[in-house]
Amino acid sequence: MKNDTREALLRPLFAQALSGDKRAYEKLLNEIAGFARNYVRRRLASPTDHDDVVQEILLSVHKALHTYDPARPCLPWLAAIMHYRLSDWLRKHYSIRAVRTLSADHAGDVFDQIASDEVTADPFAYESLEKAVETLPRGQQAVIQAMYREELTVRETSEKLGMSISAVKVTAHRAYRKLRMRLEGE
Repeated sequence: MKNDTREALLRPLFAQALSGDKRAYEKLLNEIAGFARNYVRRRLASPTDHDDVVQEILLSVHKALHTYDPARPCLPWLAAIMHYRLSDWLRKHYSIRAVRTLSADHAGDVFDQIASDEVTADPFAYESLEKAVETLPRGQQAVIQAMYREELTVRETSEKLGMSISAVKVTAHRAYRKLRMRLEGE
């Protein structure tokens, strides 16, 4: 199904679900489930985990539905939820401590464009990443440590480090950029 067609189908369902129509809400979740299954299937190798991730996506849609603005397109809103739930699931299941390089799909933004496209048993890539992290300022190291070694959420990281949520996000973004530049330069 093309995005224009999907948008035309989902957008009225979102509006009806927000107004309390239970049938529209049920149909909306069924449509999203199919869309999410296709999304997850293309990005996650293990078929046994597909349903778990789809359930996480549906639960997040349920919890965040009140944040959707019917005046705006629904697909970007939905795509963001699907991306972040898949990233969260992958982050939980693939540890940075393992001696391997993880693709951006497997570890979130910290590895965006700095790791290979598939999991490898390359201890040198891991060591390079560790050395690059050690060159970061202490505040950035602390954020990376909390979010990727301890697997804390942004909110948990902000509480642990006594920073605002937006400060954690900005610090993490700056750390990712520095890591990317250092590792691409090798």
